[in-house]
Amino acid sequence: MRAFAKRNLKLYFRDKSAVFFSLLAVIISIGLYVLFLGDVYTKEISGNDGMTGYAREIMDNWVMAGTIAAAGITVSLGVLGTVIEDRARKITKDFYVSPMKRSAMTAGYIICAYVVSVFMTMFTFLLSQMYMKLNGGSFLAAERIPKFLGVLLITDFAATGMMAFFVSLFQSSLQAYSTASTVVGTLVGFIMGIYLPIGMYPSFVQWIIKCFPISHGAVLLRKIMMEEVMERAFTGVPPEIAEEILKQLESHFGVTYYFGDTVISEGVSVLVLLVTGTVFMVLASINLSKKQK
Repeated sequence: MRAFAKRNLKLYFRDKSAVFFSLLAVIISIGLYVLFLGDVYTKEISGNDGMTGYAREIMDNWVMAGTIAAAGITVSLGVLGTVIEDRARKITKDFYVSPMKRSAMTAGYIICAYVVSVFMTMFTFLLSQMYMKLNGGSFLAAERIPKFLGVLLITDFAATGMMAFFVSLFQSSLQAYSTASTVVGTLVGFIMGIYLPIGMYPSFVQWIIKCFPISHGAVLLRKIMMEEVMERAFTGVPPEIAEEILKQLESHFGVTYYFGDTVISEGVSVLVLLVTGTVFMVLASINLSKKQK
């Protein structure tokens, strides 16, 4: 199993185009924010003198947190393309005659996708930290990094599980898989409230975003990355103004999710991610094992 996972790792990183396209959604979201949307979103929360110096840093952390969460989806989907490619090229038949169990093959695909997803999301995080520092912001505080990494691992676990199940629905058509991957990469920025804040969508779309499991990972990452700068920003700001801005960040920018008047706690979001990852991992394993017979 380890050798098979290692083989898949080498195949992924050897294909430079696969690495690039799996990060394409990340590049697009950052590019849109830096070139077009950053100033627009910043103006929405910089309506008073106390927030002027921190509005951009708050929005930088907001978009980067969502982008990091989205990377788990696009990267794992890109890595799992090896499953379809092996079937299309009949390579799986060579594995079938080997002593390796079918379950070990399935585990090798999924473990590889998860490892690469974690690596690439951490790489995206490092890039985001460099960008924010160059843009006048600050690095994430050291005491918050363990919590951040814990949420990142859980988010990638859920994203890998969902994408493994998604890939398990395909047979051996590379063209169909490629088309589906393009669609997913395009939609993920919208369905996670990255390209546009959740408050700009109609109510039924907001419900879809809130029900999409990986969006809960984005919420958790936003809280961790934005907490420190928000504490600094609200220092010296009148309480009523601070409360108004906080409500705007929570409702309009999706820093906190509400279902009606019910607040979705961090514990519930973590549970959603864990259950999602576990359920879809099991379903993906069943589907992939069946199709390997």
